[in-house]
Amino acid sequence: MLPGLYVLQAQTPTIPERAGAHAKDKVGSKTDESIDKGIDSAFSKTGRTIGNLFKKKKKKNADGTTGDTAPVNTTGNTTATGTGTGAATVTTVKVNSNSDFVPGGNVLFEDHFEKDAEGDFPARWNTNGSGKIVTIDGIAGKWLSVVHNSVINPVIDKALPENCTIEFDLFLQSDGQHTTPFIQFGLTQVRDILKEDMGYKDRFFMNISRYTEEDGKTIDYGLKMDVVGNKSDFPITSYANKVLHVSIAVNKTRIRIYFGDTKLIDLPRALTPVMRNNFFMNNNYIIPASELGMLVGNVRIASSEVDARSLLIKQLMEEGRAVTNDILFDVNSDVIKKESYAIVNQFGDAMAKNPGLRIKITGHTDSDGADAANLTLSQKRAAAVKKYITGNYSIDASRIETDGRGELQPVAPNTTTDGKAKNRRVEFVKL
Repeated sequence: MLPGLYVLQAQTPTIPERAGAHAKDKVGSKTDESIDKGIDSAFSKTGRTIGNLFKKKKKKNADGTTGDTAPVNTTGNTTATGTGTGAATVTTVKVNSNSDFVPGGNVLFEDHFEKDAEGDFPARWNTNGSGKIVTIDGIAGKWLSVVHNSVINPVIDKALPENCTIEFDLFLQSDGQHTTPFIQFGLTQVRDILKEDMGYKDRFFMNISRYTEEDGKTIDYGLKMDVVGNKSDFPITSYANKVLHVSIAVNKTRIRIYFGDTKLIDLPRALTPVMRNNFFMNNNYIIPASELGMLVGNVRIASSEVDARSLLIKQLMEEGRAVTNDILFDVNSDVIKKESYAIVNQFGDAMAKNPGLRIKITGHTDSDGADAANLTLSQKRAAAVKKYITGNYSIDASRIETDGRGELQPVAPNTTTDGKAKNRRVEFVKL
């Protein structure tokens, strides 16, 4: 059992709430056993949740009901609030919002577990507990199943940069019989999760628990060991036995977290520099223990530092040529992946700022597949980059030429995965 602060959960549905699932977590702290026993004793005597002690009291509305805010009309109509003839008239407007998340362009770590055998713990990860690679019927790819009371982290040689993005998928499994995991993820000062105590070190975390229970679902976030806020309006229960894509954007002290296209939090002063030492995930300690694993897949961590990307433009302007492997496309497709927009935007910005600049874009592929198909694909990909730039920056199409060379000009052997990745590239030449 990991040392730390207890998260208690009622063992039967007759107790209205489980104790402290979102108020305290048991990761990396060394709590005195007598305190643990005192909490257990208090819970067994009262049947009340410890977590309730940490909840903010809801304000009373004018009509005597409780809640954070009065009902809001989102249709854009004029509506009366309150009751009786003296009700106030309020004009509301519909507010639209799209996700502003843009993945970093320079990949620091990416793992889809393709090379790891089922039943093994993945080679590029560390843990203080246990886990194994599994597959899910009807869901593509491989997944890391992390057992109860286990922390995991990707093995990265250095701290994350000031500006970076983290993405991963969670499969929120449920079978209606076994207890679900208490999922936690975040950033921590601790580099070695086997030897260091996370609880009392600088740490930002987000919790997801009881995701199958509409009246008990929990999504909250906090610092060190303390919960500082929660999100009760996200429909997490609708993701049971589905894939939830989580995106995190870090900009110095600022952190933004997205579930799918929904931005859950945007905290401009939450992080300290040492928190970027490590990214962690945790099937958190809870009573009763989770019987289902925390399922994690498709992890991608990337730098979004502007300076690193602008080196390509400097190279183009000074040397007349720049090549990048960071413009990615869907498999066997000319559809540019969203995480590559930041790279292509650099070339669009450069052309907008330099009206006399003309370029040629050439696509290259690896040797997988037929020669003719690769040639056509490389031409289409170069054309897709041109279309993105002209469409988003109002650049005249005559300023950009395109070509494709398929697999004809490799820069590395096509016999290895790394070699193939280097050959899949886009080349920019100043005309």
